[in-house]
Amino acid sequence: MNRFSLRAASMSAPSTARAALTALGLVLGLLSAPHIHAATTGVKLSASTPAEKPRRGGDFIYLDAERTTSFQLTGSSFWQTSAVINQVLDRLLFKDPETLELKPWIATRWTVDAAGTTYVFTIRKGVSYSDGTPLDLASVKRNLEWQAQGDKAKGIPRNSWFPKIESVATDEQAHTVTVKLAAPNAVFLQQLTAPKAGLVAHATIDASREKQAIVTNLIGSGPFVAKSEIPGKETVLVRRKGYAWAPETAKNQGETYIDSLTIIPVEEDSVRLGAVRARQGHALRYVQPSEERGLAARGFQVVGVRTPGAANFLEVRFKADFVDDIRVRRALLRGIDRQEIVSKLYTDNWKAAQSVLSPGTIGFKDESAKFAYDPAVSNRLLDEAGWTGRNPQGIRTKDGKALAFNIYVDVYDNTSRPLYQLIQWQLSKIGVQLTIKETDYSSYPTVSSDPSVALRRNGWPSEDPFTLTVSYHSAYSDRFSLGGKDAELDRLLTEHIAINDPARRAQALGELQDYLIDNAYVIPLLEDTQLFVLSPDVRDFGQTRSYPWFYNVWLVR
Repeated sequence: MNRFSLRAASMSAPSTARAALTALGLVLGLLSAPHIHAATTGVKLSASTPAEKPRRGGDFIYLDAERTTSFQLTGSSFWQTSAVINQVLDRLLFKDPETLELKPWIATRWTVDAAGTTYVFTIRKGVSYSDGTPLDLASVKRNLEWQAQGDKAKGIPRNSWFPKIESVATDEQAHTVTVKLAAPNAVFLQQLTAPKAGLVAHATIDASREKQAIVTNLIGSGPFVAKSEIPGKETVLVRRKGYAWAPETAKNQGETYIDSLTIIPVEEDSVRLGAVRARQGHALRYVQPSEERGLAARGFQVVGVRTPGAANFLEVRFKADFVDDIRVRRALLRGIDRQEIVSKLYTDNWKAAQSVLSPGTIGFKDESAKFAYDPAVSNRLLDEAGWTGRNPQGIRTKDGKALAFNIYVDVYDNTSRPLYQLIQWQLSKIGVQLTIKETDYSSYPTVSSDPSVALRRNGWPSEDPFTLTVSYHSAYSDRFSLGGKDAELDRLLTEHIAINDPARRAQALGELQDYLIDNAYVIPLLEDTQLFVLSPDVRDFGQTRSYPWFYNVWLVR
């Protein structure tokens, strides 16, 4: 079979896409990279021109870098799983990707009282789930209660991003749903735009936890319907017939243009890229930065999506040796040259982090002066901390122990290996040993949490800094492994949530960023970027909350 027959097979039927891709790997192997130029490439968008009219039809193949996990909605958290949910479920509110403003969706309007605890949503009429049941007031009420409470009898957790809700009431005459929160929560409306806050039919909520984990049991009102899934291999979504309730700012206001969307996880960078080059796929996520310019020169569209949220940074884990000394942590913070990282490893689609948050996030504060590269400062701090000896490899020692830290290559970031290798070299110049370890996807969450691991990457594209609270408060994930020993940190992570006034909340978030940087709990690296490569015939590719959104997409041929 040659590449032309492979192309015909994969583009004509989504059910054969995985087989075609497997054959592609056998026939083409790991395709050699094109000539790499030193110059960088900017973002190219896939917007259609005024002369082009959307064409209906076609089976779109999207190659993701990671495998999906459980689709149990209230407990879902992985990016690649949320990217699928984003196509299937509508939400009460829509986060406009251009303006970042909240827009109507299933809720046509909403009000919030002065206390910030009572929310009234007017619900759109005439919306139905793909199983034919109505998305009515009772359904919205049940969804909100389910998200807030979970289902203990089934072992289904509550949505940890949801606030505590005192009551949910409906008014048939006004066609509204009223939600009363136990306390003010500045994050609530933002969370209603998230994929995991998507609305599902009663049949999904009624299902067991095991059945809810299967994507075909995720019954939504969105523009796509989950048709089939081969776990870890492919997910097939098809057009929802009769869809007519898109957000008002969406370019498309009817059914999807493409007939189907097949999502295939391909973890090997070269195979994923080779497939798109050979027209075995229409789009992919993640390509090595060194490939960007060459792809753009060949007519492919390279789209860098940089959204608000947490920046990419290394979090310090306090169960590891030596990191309890703030002088050591601050030495690491000042011993990394971020500009060298960007210039040597990345392109114009990437930027050095300026804080623990990215620009555009509420409360963002430029903290970059506090962690500007200064090896002289690092060396002074380590001398003061007593790390004055040196072993034959030039690594600092104290009491017979080498100043060494473990880190695992981040399986969720295809650039992390060269990134960590450059950081390893930079830290070696101040006498610090960074030991880089590797593992697979299934083992990474466990081994990267081992007490011997001092540093672990974090970074989450989310329009609200509540992601920091979920990650680091002792009552949530406690990823610093502080075990509640830092009451001030917990206070700062809690305080901003209840402040509805944007200016006051921004001030509180500035204090939180000060605290994280001043105490060197985090080591900022890069602003988060999701990178997509599109074939030349793709038009109107978009994103919401950093996730791809295929609702508007169409194919030239």
